[in-house]
Amino acid sequence: MKLSLIVTDSGPLITLAIAGALDVLFLPGLPVIVPDMVRHEVIADLSKPGAMLVADWIRANNPHRLSVAPTEVFEEFMLLKSINPATKTKNRGEQAAAEVLTKVLERQDFGAVLVFEDSAVRKTNFLLRLPDAVVVASTSEFLFGLESRGVIASAQAILDRAVDVRGNELLVRYVAGSDDSERLQDWPQALRPS
Repeated sequence: MKLSLIVTDSGPLITLAIAGALDVLFLPGLPVIVPDMVRHEVIADLSKPGAMLVADWIRANNPHRLSVAPTEVFEEFMLLKSINPATKTKNRGEQAAAEVLTKVLERQDFGAVLVFEDSAVRKTNFLLRLPDAVVVASTSEFLFGLESRGVIASAQAILDRAVDVRGNELLVRYVAGSDDSERLQDWPQALRPS
């Protein structure tokens, strides 16, 4: 099965930028997809910690190492923002990620690893029922998955570099998948370099 790695909100990008570790997203050898709404959430205020690093990283790696996926969610947001400049991005990154996920899963024999950071995502109904072949992982669980496969030396070292700016919340390890518990237990297998 072919997998894509979809960054579903700005949190993982900012955390990894602050830690100087954005390129870990490429280590599994999966196509990396950043929804256009997520990119916008990061670059809307380049004075925020890590934002300029993420903007430069996306510019340097798009389209040969990652793709910025266009979404209707972003188009609608930009239209609303042109009418009312005070329009907020709230939950639109996750909505854009859901739209991208739908497009990825339309292809036969495709799945996805969704990387989140915002713990509130678990409290919302971003995905009421996970489709088959989809794993949702927090930034820390993604990093520990890479470590368990021997792809990086220390997930904790990366997280420690970001915790002063991002807070202890990013240390929460979270992974979810469809009801296929065998796949969920060995989900880091998908993170091995190709």
